[in-house]
Amino acid sequence: MAGWYHKNMNSLGYLHLQMRLEGKQLIHEPFMRQVEVVPDEEMPLLLIAKLTDEEMVTYYDEAISPGLQKEVAGILPEIEFPEVDSLLNILRSHNIQLEVGHYKTYVFHSQPSKDVSVMCSSKHDPKIKTFGFEGFAESVYAMEQDDNIVSACVSIRENEQCSEAWVFTDPAYRNQGFAQKAVNAWAGSLMEADKVPFYSHKVENTASANLARKLGLQMVFEEIAITQI
Repeated sequence: MAGWYHKNMNSLGYLHLQMRLEGKQLIHEPFMRQVEVVPDEEMPLLLIAKLTDEEMVTYYDEAISPGLQKEVAGILPEIEFPEVDSLLNILRSHNIQLEVGHYKTYVFHSQPSKDVSVMCSSKHDPKIKTFGFEGFAESVYAMEQDDNIVSACVSIRENEQCSEAWVFTDPAYRNQGFAQKAVNAWAGSLMEADKVPFYSHKVENTASANLARKLGLQMVFEEIAITQI
């Protein structure tokens, strides 16, 4: 049965796996670089993550100046995640304009059971194109009502080890369980291929947070990405 990662991978391992999925590579702790261009992903100046065991880890863009890196490292022990205002003040004192993103990332406890009501379609299918999902991975897991797609889940990015979900439901059909079925079908197909299906969302996205709760997902880390703009 698929799911080797549930036995062999800890929270830090999941973080590193997702970083690689986003084109980031650890070159030597605690520095990272962007080695692959990934759509909708920018290289953060700082990546601060809180793991499930409450440990906090920080990675820096390799281009950060040694002096600034030393200042940041000096204040990190005083930070109570996710309160990073004192850290942001240090960065702004260096005239750095910032964009801050706060995210939670989850995995599945076990492989979801198959649901025959979910169809697996090609992104070239006219209905998929009409729904706006033709720009993602080849396989799209979708729910139909009245011959129209009302909810779908697809890999927004994927490599040989893992993938991350992108899910959308027509507002008129929300809170009816369609998204749960689509996401479960997407995740199940990846787990059959022995890949990790990641589900992530911005902390302020309450709809995505509610879906994670309904799916019974396991949060493996929470992160703050601080990007220079």
